[in-house]
Amino acid sequence: MPQLDFTWWIINFFLIWTSVIIVLLIVTANIPPQDQSEESFTPKVEKSTTEWQWL
Repeated sequence: MPQLDFTWWIINFFLIWTSVIIVLLIVTANIPPQDQSEESFTPKVEKSTTEWQWL
């Protein structure tokens, strides 16, 4: 029954791709905007020198 196999292939194809698209939409909706979060999370590095003491 090749027609039935092809029908299941079409159904599975659309089910997989719709689930992939839904997951991508959920993941991208939960990411905070980059311009607001970068200012608060950028580490501030203080430059200083280190003096070594030889024993």
